[in-house]
Amino acid sequence: MVFVPRRDFVRLVALALPASLAVGCSGSGPDQASSSTSGPGPASDGPNANGPSADGRSADGRSADVLVIGAGIAGLRAAEVLVANGRRVIVLEARDRLGGRIYTDRSWGVPVELGASWIHGVDNNPIAALAAAKGITTLATDYESVTYGADGQRLGDGALDDIEEQVADLVKAGREGSPDTDEPLRSALDRAIAAADLDPSERLNVEMGITASVEHEYATDAVNLSATNFDDGADEGGGDALLPDGYDQVVAAVANGLDVRLGHVVTSIDTAGDRAVVITAQGNFQAGAVVVTVPLGVLKAGTVVFQPPLPEPKSRAIAKLGMGTLSKTCLRFASQFWPDDAELIDIVASASRRGQWVESLSLTGLVDVPALMMFNAGEFARAVETMTDPEVIASASSALKPAFPEFSTPTGLLRSAWSVDPFSLGSYSFIGVDASLADRDALAEPDGRRIFAGEACSRDHAATVHGAYASGEAAAKALLR
Repeated sequence: MVFVPRRDFVRLVALALPASLAVGCSGSGPDQASSSTSGPGPASDGPNANGPSADGRSADGRSADVLVIGAGIAGLRAAEVLVANGRRVIVLEARDRLGGRIYTDRSWGVPVELGASWIHGVDNNPIAALAAAKGITTLATDYESVTYGADGQRLGDGALDDIEEQVADLVKAGREGSPDTDEPLRSALDRAIAAADLDPSERLNVEMGITASVEHEYATDAVNLSATNFDDGADEGGGDALLPDGYDQVVAAVANGLDVRLGHVVTSIDTAGDRAVVITAQGNFQAGAVVVTVPLGVLKAGTVVFQPPLPEPKSRAIAKLGMGTLSKTCLRFASQFWPDDAELIDIVASASRRGQWVESLSLTGLVDVPALMMFNAGEFARAVETMTDPEVIASASSALKPAFPEFSTPTGLLRSAWSVDPFSLGSYSFIGVDASLADRDALAEPDGRRIFAGEACSRDHAATVHGAYASGEAAAKALLR
């Protein structure tokens, strides 16, 4: 596949966006100091509050035709399909809320996404179709950027496009010079950068472009990505869209009527006997089959014990695929000090701050609050997620001040913590060195009465909500055959 920066691809198809994706935004509300990605949410030990439980649950409430592990979008979609086909289903979720890595924080009085934000590729996308069917507002994104150099001076219009085009050329050149065996993408890029003989300013611009268009996209540092396979998968057609009233609306629509048990941490899944037995701190559950939708990070950590052990191809795929971190830090201000025309703000970092705080999304036009959602990926993202709130504010502020002398002290902070959340241990998966799409296939391969689903299982649409959703649907259909 030829690497194409997402913004360039979006611009190529922007004219094809349906008019329904250009609807407006909603209002503002009170402030709050900080929030994590693991809560808050409604606690329950019974049917989901969004609707009645599935018909046919056993009298003791601990037996079903199918147990679904995880109430993220993959698990909820699997359960929805199974219930629609007459199966008794119980969904076991470790957190005290629905949605998994979709997490809409409303503590500011407006929806702020600390997990998934975008519908990526609205053409033939089941999430876009679901939003349209349920009357959920979507807002087209064109990724218009205002870009600032390392000296804090605003660069010309189209500067980010030029930088990302240069990065794409370097990726291509680096790949052409790669050895027959796989290597880290960073090695291929370093080789191409050396051959390009860039001046110091150009080098800083390129490093910002690598961070924004590659490392943020795949939630890890380029040194961890496969030079050969990192961007394998289908292109997302039709442009991207945000949900100004909250992604949790999609979660609620899919979860409606399902029997979801919140606060149930699964520690063991045993399918060796006549019935599958799932052990939680709240007791044991039994079923004829199990759909496992826990994130790849949890599978890699081994906190869920499988009996019998997973087959070698699946265990190998879990080891080879990577789990990345894309952190979100949302700073709220008394008033806006960045340009009104900025959807994205990109700032070239100095050499000593390479990869740090280079890109932010303005939330003003989305939720009518003067706030920036600042992104980090990979090693620095994990560091940010372990900082104290004052440390995060100080680090982010120092990155913004050179471009914005009128910078004011933040009045509020919301932040993600996916890398340290024990029920995710990362944001989404990536293809590491010596890994390939075959590993995603192996992870998704049915294993007797254990069926796996989630974004990491999606060959074509990994790291997306619709990829997870489709994977859950595929898992349910595998059980219905």
